[in-house]
Amino acid sequence: MKRVIAILDLPPRRAVPTVRESVEAAAVRWNAELHWIRRPLQPCHPFWQKMFVCGDVAKRFGPSHVLQIDNDMVIRSDCPSPFALAQPGQFAMVAERQCAQNRIDNGGWQKTAHEIWAKRCRLNPAPTWMHPNGGLYLYDTETFARMFERIIQYLIVTFGANDQATDESLIINQLWNDHPETIAFLPPDFNVSMLQTPEWATNPVMQSFVYHFIGPSKSHLDRCRWQRSKPAELPFPDNRQSIELINEWKDDPPASYDIGSIFRPDLAANLLAVYPKLLVSGTWSDELTVYDERLTSLDETFSSHLVLTRFLIRLGVNARRFKLRIKEGDDGTLQLARS
Repeated sequence: MKRVIAILDLPPRRAVPTVRESVEAAAVRWNAELHWIRRPLQPCHPFWQKMFVCGDVAKRFGPSHVLQIDNDMVIRSDCPSPFALAQPGQFAMVAERQCAQNRIDNGGWQKTAHEIWAKRCRLNPAPTWMHPNGGLYLYDTETFARMFERIIQYLIVTFGANDQATDESLIINQLWNDHPETIAFLPPDFNVSMLQTPEWATNPVMQSFVYHFIGPSKSHLDRCRWQRSKPAELPFPDNRQSIELINEWKDDPPASYDIGSIFRPDLAANLLAVYPKLLVSGTWSDELTVYDERLTSLDETFSSHLVLTRFLIRLGVNARRFKLRIKEGDDGTLQLARS
């Protein structure tokens, strides 16, 4: 079965060079065909255009394993192949809930969208927590061609409505009704919304595998550097402590390093980026006295538990090498959290 990366690249917003170059390089690394769709497949809204991609790929390439992505996504040069993470017969995506800044498990506009489209299409609505980020879908044409054909039939029934998260709600509702056992979720690194992580969008050094420049975040797309350099660039080049440590250690870092109390990610992110085998640890507490006046900063958070969430999410894929120290027991002993 061929591997195909399919990108709807329709006017008025064509893919910029950063996107084209990163996707072309990924196709070579992953041994995949590259299919740029630069003309509308049918005379309908772009949300509905996505439903015709599966059939178009099958017609042009035959049975295929398809990675369907938006034209505002940048793939880092060391990104592993998503084709290896989901097999044909699975429909893989990244759910909105996988972003720490987006908690939708029990409601929100996603729940409303599922219900509206389920009523229009006479289906049962999918659980809210399954709502996908529609920038990336991974599926095979053999298993899911008929499902997309059923969705396309709703184009007439719904008069081509394009509200309420159209493609995302249509696809997840139909999957939930037709193939619930095939639904799979990729790691969040494969579709990181720059709209929900604006501090990453403004930082040209990529901290995760696939960036999705949604809405206003597109203004930062051209500055995104998808090629990883050696030595790795510092995501926070102004952090003096990390620069001093790097100058001291040079090419011989310790096996591990403890940064003390965690608050901002700058030090840990820089060390993890430069030393791929280094383990970094840090201490977190929910006691306000640990953070004192820093919690009054509007650009951080008023909730101590969100300090931890924001810290870890900002480390990107390198969070796998961060060991969290927490308080356990009445004696206040600090221990490494289990991974």
